[in-house]
Amino acid sequence: MNKVCCLLCMIFSLIDYPRHSRGEERLAAEHNIVAMANGRFHGWPANNGVWQWDDEILVGFTQGDFLLRPGHNITGREENLMARSRDAGQTWTAFKPQGFMDDGNQQYLGVGKTTLTHPLDFTSAGFAMRIFAHGYHGNHDPEGGLFYSDNRGQNWTGPHRLHGLATHPELKDQFLSPRTDYLVQGKHECFIFISAHKDDKNLKRLGVIQTTDGGQSFKFVAWVTPKSEEASAIMSQTVQFSENEFVMAFRKIYLDRKRHAEIETYQSLDGCRTWKPLSIVKVMNVHSNPPALLKLNDDRLCCVYGDRAVGEIQGRFSDDHGRSWGPEFVIRDDFQPIADDPDSKEGVNADIGYPRLIQRTDGKLVAIYYWTTAENPQQHIAASLWNP
Repeated sequence: MNKVCCLLCMIFSLIDYPRHSRGEERLAAEHNIVAMANGRFHGWPANNGVWQWDDEILVGFTQGDFLLRPGHNITGREENLMARSRDAGQTWTAFKPQGFMDDGNQQYLGVGKTTLTHPLDFTSAGFAMRIFAHGYHGNHDPEGGLFYSDNRGQNWTGPHRLHGLATHPELKDQFLSPRTDYLVQGKHECFIFISAHKDDKNLKRLGVIQTTDGGQSFKFVAWVTPKSEEASAIMSQTVQFSENEFVMAFRKIYLDRKRHAEIETYQSLDGCRTWKPLSIVKVMNVHSNPPALLKLNDDRLCCVYGDRAVGEIQGRFSDDHGRSWGPEFVIRDDFQPIADDPDSKEGVNADIGYPRLIQRTDGKLVAIYYWTTAENPQQHIAASLWNP
């Protein structure tokens, strides 16, 4: 299986995909502010998660002090905040949730985590779960863990262990680095999609874990991507078409930064037990972006991402479960950094994107990401709404 995966990946790498191009179609999208504050940097919804209850939307993001410098314009203590919309993305209120990742990030060095002693009901009306781990903004725990909420993210309980993973042969001595990517399978059953690596010098790969007792214990199911000496596979988002068919999109970054990064997809047809390469959605500059992947009401897939090379939020649709992708479209293109930003030149790390994506009950799509404009030049969280 691994040999087949590697061969297909080599074939993908030889195909002449379009690079650094601007999208073919500009959408008529409405843009709203989700969270913004003077002197503060806001970023990375993909690192934090999005949850939806009909037309109520909850999104997580990271906030810190704004400091103009190369790379990310953030300094000081990085806080994990949330914003809520009760009108399907038209207006938003940012807030600090109670009991949620709020002690200066010190607990994530293994201090304070407990093992759940009662099963979570993943199907309860107000349930939300946040996965945290090692190696990205404001979160540092090599074993990973979870918080959960029963009231739509107003209050949270945690941190709790991903009990049983640390001693599994496939994950022993590995650092976990997942974002929040999970699919509920039943009252006490859930798949969680993770990334892991041996240490900070090793490349990451994606896998699947599962709980069948409401989060009291977890077992390793399978690796999604093969072990690689060339590239890290990280920041997945996964959708489910049937009991057995799953499609995952993820961010692939090559160790040799001269090679272009990619948004790639894999598919499972046997309930997450085995996976194979499916398609490449986007070939990017070395400054890449993670995908937001959503199965629409009409069974199409939509994949949205930030393109830092041209300063746009872009996307593509697939009508064959991710095997092929239609023309690239542009959701937003009014990116404008602060004038003396050292990374302001086109093609050099526009600090934007990391989207999450939901579909409203009226069918419109809502993409949530971080952005800057001439009117609002400090990074803030924005939402774009459009008819797919």
